[in-house]
Amino acid sequence: MPVLSLRCYRCGAEYGYVGSEPHPATCPSCRESCVAPAGRLTVEESAAWERLDGRTTVWVRATDERARPFEFEVTADAHGGGEVAALKVDGVSLDPSTDEALERVPRCVREELARKGVTPLSMLATRSSERTSS
Repeated sequence: MPVLSLRCYRCGAEYGYVGSEPHPATCPSCRESCVAPAGRLTVEESAAWERLDGRTTVWVRATDERARPFEFEVTADAHGGGEVAALKVDGVSLDPSTDEALERVPRCVREELARKGVTPLSMLATRSSERTSS
């Protein structure tokens, strides 16, 4: 059976999950749902708009197998280089520049960003993950 190492984005608790189904999507310590995607993420919608400063902002909303929304807001320069500017997990805003638990942007989100012309990304979140990819 697969074993996942998880960390809560709110309280920082580290815990494990053993099982073949997606994890329960709740931190056992604080009961918050600010944990990694449970199972695969699926992109539900996205939008892009140009800002007055010439940069582009791309917003991507994806849901996991427990129907929790994950929202990524990425700002890109004129050359398409992007930076994760905002992130919400199940409606809770997290700071992607300071939260060490945010280790990667899931593949399905990176692919959606690439369709919008944004690549590569900068932040710790650029490493790939089979666990959170679709």
